[in-house]
Amino acid sequence: MASLRLMIVLCLTTWVSATPDTTIFDPKGDHFDKVIFRPRRGHDAHRGSHGPHKGHHVPPKRNGSTPSGPNVSPKEKQPRPFFVFGDSLVDNGNNNFLITGARADLPPYGIDSKDHSPTGRFSNGLNIPDVISEFIGSEPTLPYLSPELTGQKLLIGANFASAGVGILNDTGFQFLNVLRMPLQLEYFKEYQQRLSLAIGDAQAKQHVNRALVLISLGGNDFVNNYYLYPGSARSQLMSLSDYVTYLIAEYRKILEKLYELGSRRVVVMGTGPLGCAPAERMQHSLTGDCAADLQAAAALFEPQLTRMIQDLNAKHHGDVFIAANTKLMHHDMITDPKAFGLGAENDPPPNPNIESTHRALFVFGDSLVDNGNNNYLATSARADSPPYGIDLPDHRPTGRFSNGLNLPDTIGELIGTGPVLPFLDPTLTGQNLLNGANFASAGIGILNDTGIQFVNIIRMPYQMDDFETYRNRLTDLIGIEKTKKLIDNALFLISCGGNDFVNNYFLIRYSLRSFQYKIPEYVPFIISEYEKILKRLYDLGARKVLVTGAGPLGCVPASLARFSKKGECAADLQQASELYNVQLVNMVSSLNKKIGSNVFITVQTHLLHLNFITNPKAFGFKTSQEACCGQGPYNGLGLCTPLSNLCKDRNAYVFWDAYHPSERANRLIAQEIFNGTKYMNPMNLSTLMAMDSNIV
Repeated sequence: MASLRLMIVLCLTTWVSATPDTTIFDPKGDHFDKVIFRPRRGHDAHRGSHGPHKGHHVPPKRNGSTPSGPNVSPKEKQPRPFFVFGDSLVDNGNNNFLITGARADLPPYGIDSKDHSPTGRFSNGLNIPDVISEFIGSEPTLPYLSPELTGQKLLIGANFASAGVGILNDTGFQFLNVLRMPLQLEYFKEYQQRLSLAIGDAQAKQHVNRALVLISLGGNDFVNNYYLYPGSARSQLMSLSDYVTYLIAEYRKILEKLYELGSRRVVVMGTGPLGCAPAERMQHSLTGDCAADLQAAAALFEPQLTRMIQDLNAKHHGDVFIAANTKLMHHDMITDPKAFGLGAENDPPPNPNIESTHRALFVFGDSLVDNGNNNYLATSARADSPPYGIDLPDHRPTGRFSNGLNLPDTIGELIGTGPVLPFLDPTLTGQNLLNGANFASAGIGILNDTGIQFVNIIRMPYQMDDFETYRNRLTDLIGIEKTKKLIDNALFLISCGGNDFVNNYFLIRYSLRSFQYKIPEYVPFIISEYEKILKRLYDLGARKVLVTGAGPLGCVPASLARFSKKGECAADLQQASELYNVQLVNMVSSLNKKIGSNVFITVQTHLLHLNFITNPKAFGFKTSQEACCGQGPYNGLGLCTPLSNLCKDRNAYVFWDAYHPSERANRLIAQEIFNGTKYMNPMNLSTLMAMDSNIV
């Protein structure tokens, strides 16, 4: 939030220092030729004016009635109205009212707001529109979809922005239900109609004409469109240069529409330094450098945006549109954060004498072991909404695909490790690094084309890259020798393979992979690719690795709902997982022989889990066919949502949702991994621990 305030100060200072006749702004004035920003005193006067909007999933109905309250009229020297359009940088809660993955309505969003609650802003506190509202002496604008936007509050303005949108209508398609720009502009027209009913046509027109308008667009058209994944549709259609020119032309149409709707003072934000955002550094850089492709895109976009705005202003014979080069402003903070009072200066200095008191745990793979990395990604493969996490101590979702703990958690309890954080968690620093890290990402597979429908997930090559980054950070903290010892002694867990069938080969009736291979050919192919992953893990220092097989894929509630008529398991998926698990055990045995040591231990989760399915009552379960949380036959359609059917006794169900085991099932699997012999090859975890008993 501090960096936002600084950026606004830079914006306003820039405007103040520009041409006198277009940069002096009286926040309460009515003259368009004077635009000077006078910061109001007391920046916190209107902090958190509206709280989170929980429980809303559809836009409220608009009946066209007169806004409530008998005295809705513009007051003398009232603060200038403020209207906001665009994406997540300026959305202050519209997406709370939509069924979409692009939301910020859960903690720790809003942690520094007055009531420490999330509001829908993608910030720890205030966002850019809020800070601008402070400077112009206004209350924060309400989201247009908020039912509170009535009466006198209409005169303040409105925020129409929606996280995930772009200039183009196909940008952010993965978020599904967002307010794309045509709809935001349509809502602006609707707002003006409501305002006219309240104060009359003439005053409504004057009100809109004298308003300040802020628009933020463009970044998502690169991050969530052109560069969304390698070989995206837009990148196949256009070179970057042509794409930027096309974007600018489409953006111009949006700005022209704003002008037609009465906007006469419009601040147009640039894209920001896209390649320097933490998400892009994580995906594209091992050294922490900014992503060159995205930086090049932003560098092309900004000057063309400025020229287009100059063109528009010349056409309209006035400075209607003001370009804010947020890329350069933000870049100053990135290149020299300490000059702006930012950075980690208050963090304790690294302590080379820090010692680990228990074995570290490192986790790689898919949703069976992801404990929250996908919370930080723009993806639909997420478990960050209730009732996920319902049986955790605070009953809140964490990103685990479980009602409570998942497999890494239950294994961690058995070996006495400390809490293992997701690699993308910003609190993975200092002492927390010594516990290990979880690099897993729901939706991924052995193959890089697995889970393409989830878009922005951390595929296996990037998980390995992240481990290298982790190792470098740990070395900075405790030195090379202690880092090597910690990794040598650590336990590694990897879960891969199931998605390569469920979310690739069998995803649709005639998938690309099913055209390329028959199942007896596909399985050896993915086993050979998996071997490369395990070899790289070994090269990175892994010496004790649990390798879980694919579960009984044809018997999960999702498969029953899709393929079963009488509750029987889907034969094709069962055959695939059986073939896969046998060949996985053979590959791991061969790999251990090549290395000359039992580095890799296979867990035959297919057979282990099949026991629960064929005889659930023997393990204290009520059912193995129906998921505890879901919808449709066997509760097997889609993931668990607040609107899903939810069982009362989670311990009675083998499956929590359509694909994932319940916490109790995870505990039983972990106990078998630790003490069992039937499904472990060449040894169980307790034997490994006993052989390694000299390790603290």
